[in-house]
Amino acid sequence: MSYQVLARKWRPRTFEDMVGQEHVLQALIHALESQRLHHAYLFTGTRGVGKTTIGRLLARCLNCETGITPRPCGECSSCTEIQEGRFVDLIEIDAASRTGVDDMRELTDNVQYAPTRGRYKVYLIDEVHMLTNQSFNAFLKTLEEPPEHVKFLLATTDPQKLPVTVLSRCLQFNLKRMTPEHIAGHLKFVLGQEQIPFEDPALWLLARAADGSMRDALSLTDQAIAFGNQKLAASDVSNMLGTIDQRDIERLVSALVERDGPGLLSEINRISDFAPDYGNILADLLSLFHRVTMEQVVPGSADNALGDAAEVQALARQLSAEDAQLFYQAALMGRKDLTITPDARMGFEMTLLRMLAFRPGADRREPPAVSSSTPTGSNEPHDEPDPARSSSAGAAQQSAEQNSAPAISAPDQAAPEPATEPLAVQPGPSEQNVEQQVEQVAAPEASPHPEAPQSETPQPDQPENHQGAAEPEPQSETGSEYLAETAPEPESSDDAWLASLDAQAPDLDSADQDPGYDQPLATSPDTASEPEQQTEPLEAPNAEPVSLGPESVPQHEPGTEGEFVWERDFRSLEIVGMPGNLASHGALAWDGNTVVLTIDDGHARLLNARHEEKILVGLRSRFGDATELKVEPGNPGPHTPAAYEERQRKARQQAAEEAIRKDPSVQSIVERFEARVVEDSIRPIETSRR
Repeated sequence: MSYQVLARKWRPRTFEDMVGQEHVLQALIHALESQRLHHAYLFTGTRGVGKTTIGRLLARCLNCETGITPRPCGECSSCTEIQEGRFVDLIEIDAASRTGVDDMRELTDNVQYAPTRGRYKVYLIDEVHMLTNQSFNAFLKTLEEPPEHVKFLLATTDPQKLPVTVLSRCLQFNLKRMTPEHIAGHLKFVLGQEQIPFEDPALWLLARAADGSMRDALSLTDQAIAFGNQKLAASDVSNMLGTIDQRDIERLVSALVERDGPGLLSEINRISDFAPDYGNILADLLSLFHRVTMEQVVPGSADNALGDAAEVQALARQLSAEDAQLFYQAALMGRKDLTITPDARMGFEMTLLRMLAFRPGADRREPPAVSSSTPTGSNEPHDEPDPARSSSAGAAQQSAEQNSAPAISAPDQAAPEPATEPLAVQPGPSEQNVEQQVEQVAAPEASPHPEAPQSETPQPDQPENHQGAAEPEPQSETGSEYLAETAPEPESSDDAWLASLDAQAPDLDSADQDPGYDQPLATSPDTASEPEQQTEPLEAPNAEPVSLGPESVPQHEPGTEGEFVWERDFRSLEIVGMPGNLASHGALAWDGNTVVLTIDDGHARLLNARHEEKILVGLRSRFGDATELKVEPGNPGPHTPAAYEERQRKARQQAAEEAIRKDPSVQSIVERFEARVVEDSIRPIETSRR
């Protein structure tokens, strides 16, 4: 006996054998059971979804010798002949080849004759939309009022081309496209019956390639069996279809998640050997990121449409919501860029590299600075010093040379940003005055701290009156030109300034009305001009920052890394996005190895398990894997990173406004032109955090 293809061999013989289309089968079964039968049925849907099969099954149900039933016996002569395609009262017409009006008139002339063998004469017209308008006009009257012994079963893949007069005379059933789950499940059953070894990923590749058609899936399975020599392997099916495996998509995403740039490029090179359609790969990535986002929002909603539900759930746990949205948007824009890039692979690579480069928390690499060889013991920067800090850096160098106390070596600084062309600004007394004003605004009521550690070399007494230093030389540049350059970033001052700032933090708002707020205070030269380096913090008697010392954190060694202050050093934990924003509004305390994070109720309601996990990762990166996290709603008080940064911002703003008001050039303009300084328009230059 000759070989019979799978699509014909496994054609359903009963309604129970049908895969999918339950909405159609339910209506037909109920109609057959209640004997409420319409004279014309129209089945619509894409190719290979079962339109003709349902028509033949319905013909068997109508002509079975046991009676009209939704479960024909399959053994009587009528059922056997219909199954074998030789039943005389089942007339199958291909409308694509019989479109003329003469063919339709012949059909209508034969309708009046009674059936020869069966109970009903059934006309099964396939691709009925191919009939001409004249044929439809000749067919309408018979379709509307056929004889009682005639049933019309119409099938089409394009119902929009049918006249509305035909649609209104039929019961219309729209057959759905087969889902990949249905197709893969049916293929697994068929191959099991055929005793063909297979791999599950190969079935999902065939199910996706079938594009909703069960007949196409079975035909592709026949082809894959021949290609793989009586077995179905995922690699063979992928080569046969000319597509990439879903596992290749997962490997690309895995490289993105792990920030593995070399691995990502290696995977792209391997995929490019198949000469794939990069637009389709980006479409697969979009589908994957969409399903990951759905799983993140509604856990357990990931379908197994591609046989990778477990992988989607794992990615949903690894990726943050920000990463998933970024990857989706980058892939979406990348598909548009493919049409205008000189090379499709180039556009595809740039899309994936864009995902890697702009992912939140990615390493922002600056261009390397040109440096010259200097002695090993030198602590001076190798590049040209920034003129904005020439005054403070010079004073710090002199102070460091005079100080006999042993200095604590600071960790290696990151490569500085490329220096811009220096402005022709000579450091003068006015710049030092601006430095002192910033320190005065930061600690308006600070008094000398007798408990603070003193340097071995006594510092010279600072004069009480700063008026001599505050008077600028007539030849100096205008203060507005160097104001932004000389304003120091808050993190660059020493920890004595930090402690004083925290001690005065609750009274910042009231300090604006304090008549003595703008009075100059005595500050140490070292405090006003110390360069950026990490030293051991000085404890102020009035400041109570949340400090993590060695007694509370066994893994932490202040002698090597320096003392950790929560509100100051929070950004060094690199907790970004929503978790970092929420954690910055909390106060930190230690209970053994457990970090107790107190957050106000408004922000605590926004925290979820994923946010707490990211916060814990940042804490463990600093204090060790034994660290645990406990979040408690409550009043965090003033010692939070967000409050600390707000105090710094206010200090910079007040220093900038004070410097503008006292700038001699600005005062000269105000006096000569009766000008007015709009203080709300003054903005300090924001410097980067250390």
